[in-house]
Amino acid sequence: MKLERALREYEKKKNEIEKRRNKLKDEYSKKVSKSIGEILKYLEKLEKKEIPKNIDERIKKIAEVEKRNYVETLRRTLTNIKGIDDLGKFLPELSKFHVGHGKYLLIVFEKDIFTINKHLKSLSTMYSDYLRKLESLRLENIPIKEILDEMGNIKKSISIEEKELERLKADEKTMNKRFEELMREKELEKLENEIKELKSRLESKEIEIRSKVSQLKRPIKRSRIGEKVAKEIIKDSAYAITHPEEFLEFLNKMLDKFEGKYRKTAEWLIENLNKEVEEIRTEREELSKLEDMKKDATKELEEFEREIKKLKEKIKEREEYIKRLKKKLLDLENELQKSISRLESLLKTKINFQ
Repeated sequence: MKLERALREYEKKKNEIEKRRNKLKDEYSKKVSKSIGEILKYLEKLEKKEIPKNIDERIKKIAEVEKRNYVETLRRTLTNIKGIDDLGKFLPELSKFHVGHGKYLLIVFEKDIFTINKHLKSLSTMYSDYLRKLESLRLENIPIKEILDEMGNIKKSISIEEKELERLKADEKTMNKRFEELMREKELEKLENEIKELKSRLESKEIEIRSKVSQLKRPIKRSRIGEKVAKEIIKDSAYAITHPEEFLEFLNKMLDKFEGKYRKTAEWLIENLNKEVEEIRTEREELSKLEDMKKDATKELEEFEREIKKLKEKIKEREEYIKRLKKKLLDLENELQKSISRLESLLKTKINFQ
């Protein structure tokens, strides 16, 4: 039997069972109405009954109040019961009336109370009997249609998500390509090489000058000249680079005190320092410009990288979501197979799901 036909057969059985359950409900609702009608008649009789004259006056007053409360409360509860379902809701309340009447009311109207209690108990028995029969009219719930609907919705979601994933991956490819183009446009690698070469050249020049200045520290110390320049040079030879005018002025005054290799070094510095320092300043300015260019280029590239990273995260989230949907679909397929097996047992036939 094909699944479509099997489902129709199942729905047919469900409808038949539902009709029988509704019929049973109507049947018992009529019984409930009839029984409540009888109890209400007994209540009316009890309400009209006079308390015997031979009863003590104090007991008589209490019994009268208890009777009025009992009749009004029970009547109000019973009139709220319109059928068997309402009976189920009010049974806990009705059960209180078995013991909820007053002591004196029972003494004075014992027979009436027992009669009413007997009918109240029959209502409880009636409801239990109804539930037992209702349970026998139960068809196993096999949610094949619901499972198929959910599977259909999940398949649509997977299709939508996979298309979106393709779009995101295409965007990623485009952005990666654009990032490579930007790298070439910004000539970042070339900038980095130029900065590296310039830094190396500057470092070499500064080391050479500082080395030559350092050679003069010993004769300067021996001269015991207390000038500020002498103190600064002894402390840090870089002073000659940062303050070339003051250093050369000092060096010219000291020149006659240098001999041999020290004099040659001093003469080299007098002849070349200004030119070397000017070159260092020029190259430092060039280095600063190159580093600013690199900073701007890097900033734009880093922003692009952040966007690519966000896109990768979206792709990962989408892939994980699709994975969860497919897992859910697989679970539903297994659940569907089990439900079909249950339907086969119910209908006593083999079902073709293809």
